[in-house]
Amino acid sequence: MSETAGTVIKLLLALTSPKASVKYISVAIFLVLSWKYLNSTLSSLGAPKEHLSLIVLLAGLGIGSLIGQAIYVVVESIWSKIESLIEEKKIIHEQNELDQEEKRETDQKNEDFLEKFIKVFEYMPYWKRDALRNLLDKEQRMEKSLEYVDSLKMNEFIIHTTNIDKKTDLYMINPAISEYVKNQWVTEIASNMEEYFSELSADKKELIEVMKCTEEEFSGPISQSCADLVNPLHPCITREAQDESGFYLSFRNPYCSLFSDKSGLVLMDEVYIRHDWIRTEKVSL
Repeated sequence: MSETAGTVIKLLLALTSPKASVKYISVAIFLVLSWKYLNSTLSSLGAPKEHLSLIVLLAGLGIGSLIGQAIYVVVESIWSKIESLIEEKKIIHEQNELDQEEKRETDQKNEDFLEKFIKVFEYMPYWKRDALRNLLDKEQRMEKSLEYVDSLKMNEFIIHTTNIDKKTDLYMINPAISEYVKNQWVTEIASNMEEYFSELSADKKELIEVMKCTEEEFSGPISQSCADLVNPLHPCITREAQDESGFYLSFRNPYCSLFSDKSGLVLMDEVYIRHDWIRTEKVSL
């Protein structure tokens, strides 16, 4: 095997990495340039002729090696950044896919929960509906021992957020049902107002007069038919705290202000009615 062939084989065996390849290429280029440009320059500087070849060889090897290393560092840095960006985009893409999958699962879960709630809501008594509606704007304090509070919490229609004391906690409405409750309430209010004022009977007019704000508290009389409008329940007004002496007629939220605007009168939130004020005959107020 010739000396040149042996040298080539040794060089090939040494090419174990891209870094070595870059250095060899750089050294080869600068050896050629050194022989072309440094030879005459060194001769003019008075370098001994017997050492001229060695000096040119060392200069070419040194400069070529340094430049090769610099090129490799720059390329490696750029490639490292490219790989980092690719990996970062891959991670972001995977995270986005995961987030979207979680969102789809959450949305589906909320849709199923809302479908279940809508079926139940139709049969809810008004006090449970009112409890949910009171939570639309903000968290509210409620007694945990109340049956309807426990029922709403057990069905996850309301969510416990903070303990206040032994008897009360703060609750919020489940976000999955809040929009439906809000829209349904708006529809119900509009329907109830239309039903009450579209056919304003004598009893309905009397009820508005009873609830009217005056300088003196209402002291009767009130007709039986008017009192029966809210016995046991009316969509806009309720009969509360009833005992052997009497009861309260109270506007449900937000009907007091709506009735005031519609009638042009200032109305009371609630009025106390004694049983002995009720007359079987028609009453003129």
